[in-house]
Amino acid sequence: MSMRRRLLSLLREDAFVSGEKLADILGVSRAAVWKQVTILRKKGYIIDSVRNKGYRLVSKPDIPYPEEVMDSLHTRVVGRRIFHFKTLSSTNVFARKLIGDGVEEGTVVVADTQYEGRGRMNRKWFSPEGGLWFSVVLYPNIPPHRAMLLTMAASVGVAEGIKHVTGIKLAIKWPNDLLTNEGKKICGILTEIDAEIDRINSAVVGIGINVNNELPESLRNQATTLTQTIGSKISRVQILRSIIKSFDENYSKIIDGDPDFVHRKWRCFSNMLNCRIKVVDGTRIATGMVVDVDENGCLLLENTRGEILRIRNGDVKYL
Repeated sequence: MSMRRRLLSLLREDAFVSGEKLADILGVSRAAVWKQVTILRKKGYIIDSVRNKGYRLVSKPDIPYPEEVMDSLHTRVVGRRIFHFKTLSSTNVFARKLIGDGVEEGTVVVADTQYEGRGRMNRKWFSPEGGLWFSVVLYPNIPPHRAMLLTMAASVGVAEGIKHVTGIKLAIKWPNDLLTNEGKKICGILTEIDAEIDRINSAVVGIGINVNNELPESLRNQATTLTQTIGSKISRVQILRSIIKSFDENYSKIIDGDPDFVHRKWRCFSNMLNCRIKVVDGTRIATGMVVDVDENGCLLLENTRGEILRIRNGDVKYL
């Protein structure tokens, strides 16, 4: 644990802690403590300092700094290391660079803004300040045809994480969206893999969530934010921590050979079962009733002839 994280864990909101005591516990000089307090203030922490009393933590910024997100996280894989940036072109692009450098599995890359954020089919993803834009590095060692399980683990993680913090139950729309009860999009997921014929070498799961950000007029008919849905601002740090915990549990079940654990949860959050839909994948179009998902995360669709179609990808429209 870094000295800054240790210092934050020692500072209290209900009482002052002397600089001498902090220096003794941290094993540094009082000047070193002052230097770290100055750095924390520049990062947005409000810290009182009173002569002969010491320091008191007044408030924390709602910024997903590693020291905040990782505090008492205790996950198995996801969130073991976190990189935070004020801005990036794309968290997925940066995560792929980290994979090339041999970064450990479960690393999370989070940015306050992205200027080249992307969704499926290379669609532009609007990523302003106030949202949650992050990517997770995974080395799942599963066959490529099971890659959809990673997106399912992430979508369930987002749904569970948001419900835990806000009480809102979002609906998962296969393959990669989360919607409000009104059908407006709050979250999108982009999973990118590097694979051989029989195994996935690495995967980057990118997640974008509209939390406290503003949406342009052009998107307000089909998208919304958690703030608009609830009516008040929400802690991005709490949301991210909650999602990481749930995603970690779901992913751990997959690599342990128990994908049914994720399937069962997905069914609870899905708004598609027994719905008539149309799936468009390029020039191919399939229409039918959603029956289930299979063991690999493919959508099972029953057409008018009673045939069960396995849908691996495509854009879904409700009929």
